[in-house]
Amino acid sequence: MVGRCASCGASPRSGWPAWSPSISTAGCARSSDSGSEPPLGIPRRSRRLRGAGGSAAYTAGVLEELYIRDIGVIDDVTLRLEPGLTVVTGETGAGKTMVVSALQLLTGSRADSDQVRHGAGLALVEGRFRPPPPGADEWLREGDDELVVSREIASAGRSRVRVSGRLAPVSALSQLTGAIVELHGQSDSARLAESAVQRELLDRSGGAELSSARTDYQEAYRAWVAMREELEALRGGERDRAREADRLAFELSEIDAVDPSPGEEAEIDAELRRLEHAEALIASATAAASAVADDGGARDALGSAVAALRAVEGVDDKLETLRARAEGVAAEAQDLALELSAYTDEIELDPGRLEELRSRRMALAGLLRKYGPDAAAVVAYAEEARERLAALAGGDERRAALEIETEDLAIRVADLGKQLAERRRIEGQRLATAVEGHLAELAMPAARMTVAVEDADPGPLGADRVACLLAANIGEPALPLGKAASGGERSRVAVAVRLALADADDTPVLVFDEVDAGIGGAVALEVGRKLARLAQGRQVLCVTHLAQLAAFADAHYVVSKATIDGRTVAAVEALGERQRVVELSRMLSGTPDSAAAARHAEELRATALTEADAAADH
Repeated sequence: MVGRCASCGASPRSGWPAWSPSISTAGCARSSDSGSEPPLGIPRRSRRLRGAGGSAAYTAGVLEELYIRDIGVIDDVTLRLEPGLTVVTGETGAGKTMVVSALQLLTGSRADSDQVRHGAGLALVEGRFRPPPPGADEWLREGDDELVVSREIASAGRSRVRVSGRLAPVSALSQLTGAIVELHGQSDSARLAESAVQRELLDRSGGAELSSARTDYQEAYRAWVAMREELEALRGGERDRAREADRLAFELSEIDAVDPSPGEEAEIDAELRRLEHAEALIASATAAASAVADDGGARDALGSAVAALRAVEGVDDKLETLRARAEGVAAEAQDLALELSAYTDEIELDPGRLEELRSRRMALAGLLRKYGPDAAAVVAYAEEARERLAALAGGDERRAALEIETEDLAIRVADLGKQLAERRRIEGQRLATAVEGHLAELAMPAARMTVAVEDADPGPLGADRVACLLAANIGEPALPLGKAASGGERSRVAVAVRLALADADDTPVLVFDEVDAGIGGAVALEVGRKLARLAQGRQVLCVTHLAQLAAFADAHYVVSKATIDGRTVAAVEALGERQRVVELSRMLSGTPDSAAAARHAEELRATALTEADAAADH
């Protein structure tokens, strides 16, 4: 189905690839030919994210809209983006890379207060993704078919993230937008010479099988390392454990020799007091019993009182109450006399028992000084000491078991490492073949690439070493990437590797920041063709200086600088077809007024449109 312009509703111009259900204004027959499309980058503080673009039905998920405020030289800019290949061009220093920096912020990269425009208190980046990326459900309201994320950077250094209007951690950006947006920067070409980067690129290209093999290996490796550390700790702590076991055994022997019982010290103290004061207790109880029970004592006096009151029994109720009380006191005096006599019989003068109790109390006091405030605490400590001593005694058994388990895991790690290395060798051959195919089309037909995977000691990422080797020309030996190619060749290798990786995965949004450095002429033209093919079925955003590449774009934005109120301000403008030819002329010759450059630009565009028509027919 042929789409219509998202801006004016017109049909697409002849030869322009049709999007469904809409096309960008750059491909509009009315807007592009008239050059009347409005610039999106005119500074205006009220401009914010608004309105859905034409990519709403694009099932892979794309960045529909990007809003940037007060980042670098950018004051206030909105880019409305479509699927396909979009290029951003402009003079050096105009602020093109700020667009990429904004995207990096939206994918969770580190924020820096230096990115905030001078004089602004807060920088803001917002992005609208439609349909929402995987894993966004928890952030969406019912019926939402898009996800809006934002990042605020204060000049004071604080950064805030919002997802669907709600505050969120920076990690949420990495999980959501970072999963669907992949950025390739200018420094990636140099990093390709690093072994760790080569291994990561190889693993990324290997798909689910290689990823599964790597996960299995890493899980086994982590378990093996943890078990080795535990075993080394057991071996290294043998002397300490032996000393601790001796100490615990001594302490338990000391406690067991006394064998305390909870609450025992209180019982001993009470009996000690009785024995130590036995004579005084007997004398006092005997004297008290005599005062109550002897003739003329308290018992006889109370009996006389009761007899006197009984003489007038039944005459007065009040006196009857007093008589009853007197009778009760007399009876109590009789019982008291009997119990006092019995008490004196119970108390014994036993020096042997007294010495025994004193010795026991001293033994308990010795334990209380070392192991707890009372006998119950000493008993509890003894139980803990027995458990710890048993655990220490079982250390040898645990060590023997760990040695067997560690050896078994080492064998498993070695086996999984071999499987992973073999998967990498297979994928390395496929990746090298794919890269060679791209290099042949990038004017390096004789280049031969080898992905060497050599066995090595097990490590966190595998039991191998990965090295990408390149023989750039016939008769030359294969050397590491950093030594085998010139600067321009390394750039082409980097582009070829990225293209090969992109062919192997389905990341819906790819961003290239001047990855064409060191490339020109016919090679640049081929890079443009390849990026255009790469953009089929996804969204590719490319910052470039090359007219040959820009000619193949489905949409073209130009970044320019102007001075407004004494401040440098960057604006971003979507170009129509005639404007694109002018910009391509400038990129080719350095001036938009060169007739020769204009003819060359028109030729580039004609070539790109013809190839786009041919691709659409297929």
